[in-house]
Amino acid sequence: MVFQTYALYPHMTVRKNLSFALDLAGEKKPDVDRKVTEAARILELGALLDRKPKQLSGGQRQRVAIGRAIVRNPKIFMFDEPLSNLDAALRVQTRLELARLRKELQATMIYVTHDQVEAMTLATKVVVLSGGRIEQIGSPLELYHHPANLFVAGFLGTPKMGFLQAHVQAVNASEVEVRFTSGTTLLLPRDNCALSVGQSVTVGVRPEHLTLGSEGHVPVTTDVTERLGSDTFCHVNVDSGESQTVRVHGDCEVPYGAKRYLNLDVAHCHLFDDNGLAVSSAVLRAA
Repeated sequence: MVFQTYALYPHMTVRKNLSFALDLAGEKKPDVDRKVTEAARILELGALLDRKPKQLSGGQRQRVAIGRAIVRNPKIFMFDEPLSNLDAALRVQTRLELARLRKELQATMIYVTHDQVEAMTLATKVVVLSGGRIEQIGSPLELYHHPANLFVAGFLGTPKMGFLQAHVQAVNASEVEVRFTSGTTLLLPRDNCALSVGQSVTVGVRPEHLTLGSEGHVPVTTDVTERLGSDTFCHVNVDSGESQTVRVHGDCEVPYGAKRYLNLDVAHCHLFDDNGLAVSSAVLRAA
């Protein structure tokens, strides 16, 4: 078990923190030294073995806590939000170290986190929980591209998926026509879905599948922009009061308060029924 707080013994050196559980178990000193040396090599703690926790950075302390678990050679590691106490730079660095550690040890790791970036980058299988209930289980990309419901769709992705309220206008064997609050209609590819005319639905679309133009699907007013260098996130407000985030090129200039139209990539639009459950599509399943 690796806790959110490091829970190191402050009066012990790094070496002693690593070996303490083995000493209590009565293991022979040569075996203890070998296991501590190996854990220190994996986690690059060799130069820190004679220091005490107060002499270490937050990232180093967390590596010691992980090392304390490694020396016991467990079949399963359990991580309880191990990076939440670290600053942003250390969180990224330690996340990479954990990914390498999993590759090297080839052990099962159960990792609890509220940070969906950690879940997406570290996991081979993600279990999304809400209120003690399992919402969906799958690989990170499976959950990203095929969310089972509104909660999963809104949880995964940075920036998160945007949603637009609509009503079903028509349904045929391969398409669903929806009408937004703004009055615009849109044809979405869906195979033999169980929706009915007049039913309330939610259309979800990720920022990378939206574009802004002088004409298009939904009229919007541009809000603030966040310039990150390679990308710019442009926040826009729909006349109906809904807000969306559009990912555009980093050099793109989007004036504040301008009237624009939001264009949706219909092949990548997600559709949810009035219970918040995803309405699947052959196009999305093949993506």
